[in-house]
Amino acid sequence: MFKVVRKIHIHSFVVTFYTGLLSFALIFPFPFSAINKSRLKTAFGFQLIFGIAVIIRLLPGLTAFIGLPIYRRLQQWDIPAPKAWEYAWIVSLLAAVLGLKCLAKNDSLVLKQSLIGTVVFGVLPVLYGLIELFDDLMLYWNERKHTAQILGYPAVLVWYLSLIVCLQVHIFAMYFGVTLLKAWKPKYLKTKWGR
Repeated sequence: MFKVVRKIHIHSFVVTFYTGLLSFALIFPFPFSAINKSRLKTAFGFQLIFGIAVIIRLLPGLTAFIGLPIYRRLQQWDIPAPKAWEYAWIVSLLAAVLGLKCLAKNDSLVLKQSLIGTVVFGVLPVLYGLIELFDDLMLYWNERKHTAQILGYPAVLVWYLSLIVCLQVHIFAMYFGVTLLKAWKPKYLKTKWGR
């Protein structure tokens, strides 16, 4: 009787062990999905923080465009005139909000749209800004001359470094987004006939 009980116990242990391995193999992407969701939320959070800074920087130009009377007070900030690529970059904040919204439901279609918006309105304007500011950066590097300052530092250095950090945030967001899309993709697709 002891052998029969022991045999059943070992058999149930083996079945439980293999069932556990199978279930672990089936849910293996989900721990990485949770980690990458957290990382993507952090990247989008940094993008929104950059967005607040850029909106504050664009505030004098926006108020002048709209024609608000507060424009006279904002002119005292002594901020260089905004560029067109900065206005285009603001649209990438909508892509970040879309990306944050899709994470709760694992909506891969909305995440794809968010990634496309990040590339078109996030990465491309930042690259254009880096190219546009490169001449000013080289002028400062060679002659140590600058026209504007931000917090006591040359504005070209502050903007160039912030654009590099912003580009890194966009690249990380795209990497985590693509990783999530791969994790959310089904391992195998069923055909029409269920085979």
